[in-house]
Amino acid sequence: MKKWIIILLCVYINAQAQILIEYLSDVPENFKKEYFKKPREYNPLHVGDVWQYYFSDYTYPFYSTTKVVKDSIIIGKKYFKKINYQVSSDPQSLNKISWERNDTVSGVSFMLDFQDVDEDGDSLDELPLDSLELPRWSRYTTYKYSFNNPFFWSGAKTTFIYDSIWVVIAGDTVISRITEITDLFWSEEIADKFGIYNNNSESPIRWLTGAIINGKQYGTIVNVEKASMNLPSEIKLENNYPNPFNPVTTIDYTIPVNGMVTIKVFDTLGREVVTLINEQKNSGRYSVKFNAVDLPSGIYYYTLMTDSKRTTKSMVLLK
Repeated sequence: MKKWIIILLCVYINAQAQILIEYLSDVPENFKKEYFKKPREYNPLHVGDVWQYYFSDYTYPFYSTTKVVKDSIIIGKKYFKKINYQVSSDPQSLNKISWERNDTVSGVSFMLDFQDVDEDGDSLDELPLDSLELPRWSRYTTYKYSFNNPFFWSGAKTTFIYDSIWVVIAGDTVISRITEITDLFWSEEIADKFGIYNNNSESPIRWLTGAIINGKQYGTIVNVEKASMNLPSEIKLENNYPNPFNPVTTIDYTIPVNGMVTIKVFDTLGREVVTLINEQKNSGRYSVKFNAVDLPSGIYYYTLMTDSKRTTKSMVLLK
């Protein structure tokens, strides 16, 4: 029996990430042949499954937990109820519920449209989530992350499959698809048997720290209620970093409640230079980058404005 020779491109290890992820350049052809004889499960659905993600915000621990809590026969098909618990100053307001199922023949995941997010008057029809058996460079319509909520885009979106890679998660070698929800500027790495293990949205980034899949635990599951005690209960604008900077710097900020958020940059004469953020935001921690490539050296001021507070800090552009 030939010994496998696998080149590791990189090893993804983070202080908060308790699940070891190894990225492989390739696997032997005989392994691929046997692997693809079996169906894939990119969206694991078993009662009791849990996924916990750490949000990278550089300041406080911020966790999101998704659980599969029950199954039920609806319109003649077996669905699984998922609840996503967001840790915030008001966690119940951010809990999101979905009913999902996998089609083992087509490899497509669906959600039950019980909130009528497609606004067709039917709350018992199905909407597609992932179609990860499609080839690389494929595009498909998705209703993933669609909720009747003013802070989420509830309509149809387009997902682009731009790569397939082999990974080792907790010692198990599986295929992973890298997708991008193009309308949201949101990319995900989704592994067979494990689901989403890395998410790179505009801000913040999140990665899988613990999971229970089909009764087996991986990594560490943190008590969400305990983690929430470390969250601030007030608006906070952090010092930009690096500072001085040339020409890009990052600004972190915290929003304890949902609401309108605006961040603007001004020069020393009080003239507005640019608006970095002007949109509705969920409670949470975020980062935004400021690129001053076209501006002269000097002192600038950045201001965070919400419905209840206005706060300003200074930064130095040094070219």
